[in-house]
Amino acid sequence: MKKILFITQNLERTGSEMVLWYLFNNLDKSKYEIHVFCMEKGSLYNLLPSHIGKSVVYKKSGSLKQKIWRTVLKTVGINPLSYQLTALHNKFKPDYWYVNTLVIPWVYQVAKTIKVDVVTHVHELLQAFTIIKRNDFRLMVEESKVIIGCSEQVCEHFRVLGHEDVRLQSSFIDASDVHIELDNVEALKRKHGIGSSDFVWVISGGTSYMKGFDLLVSLLIEFKNPNIKFLWIGKQRDDGLNYYIEELARSKYPNQLIFAGAQSDDYYNYMAMGNGLLLLSREESFSLVTVEAAFLGLPTVGFGVGITKSFLKEGMGETVGVGDLEGLMLVMEKWHTHTVDKALLKTEALVYDVEHQISRYHKLLDEL
Repeated sequence: MKKILFITQNLERTGSEMVLWYLFNNLDKSKYEIHVFCMEKGSLYNLLPSHIGKSVVYKKSGSLKQKIWRTVLKTVGINPLSYQLTALHNKFKPDYWYVNTLVIPWVYQVAKTIKVDVVTHVHELLQAFTIIKRNDFRLMVEESKVIIGCSEQVCEHFRVLGHEDVRLQSSFIDASDVHIELDNVEALKRKHGIGSSDFVWVISGGTSYMKGFDLLVSLLIEFKNPNIKFLWIGKQRDDGLNYYIEELARSKYPNQLIFAGAQSDDYYNYMAMGNGLLLLSREESFSLVTVEAAFLGLPTVGFGVGITKSFLKEGMGETVGVGDLEGLMLVMEKWHTHTVDKALLKTEALVYDVEHQISRYHKLLDEL
């Protein structure tokens, strides 16, 4: 039996975390024993299958005992994160670590110190590289025995750097996990003031600049029709941009911008409230939400990021160049009345379903 220590951010309902979630729920437990170490407890953390071990950093554990122990370690000059991860490694004795995303750079120095093999699954593109210090990024590349990219674009960045073992594992959805409750969808529409004649653009992700949150200002000005609504699903950030856009929408464009917040159980019900997915991201390594929308029969309109340019076919949506806001508005207007090929959308989405992808993922893990 192979033992793998997965290290990830939070098991929240985001693209990179959902890939692990689907893997965990479909991994052969007779072949793999796994433990998941998180930086925070996301909405899926406590829903992990019972046979999977899990732990979270002392600071976010909610345990007074662990918090006191963390304080003791800091007092005597010991790094609590390094100590905890090393202790977990020594207790679990994994064959290798599987680090999910680039944004946990401190783990690579620990791995180097205790001489453990590391596999890194990269879901980020160049913009994310800017938030990691030069030496941390270099160490990540050097200490990763294998780098897995979620798309060919990601893989190519590391091939250019000369890494000798770069693998592709596309992100994917679990179609069996998609449940739409029509009564609930209608109740949510009533709750948020969405009528039968409204056209709803769904946007999914955190309310950040990289996700194109700022572009809502121009879109609200352009689409003054109260029957055109924007439904943003995702965690709202506590910053000035969010305050500005909320106040602008409330005072000038009432009821056109709806914030659903972060969703778990009702995520797909909120998605099903839409007539189309609006992709405003300035950069996406894959864009899992495009696949989710397709499975639900929603066309995608937006910037040509991630897999969208190759994924979207006639009747499935349309993209424009990144930053081409004028072109985006024209395409949005077109798709308010455009014919949608829902059957094709679902067929293409199933290429990125767990049933199709999990055997490839298993084969990859078997080879590591």
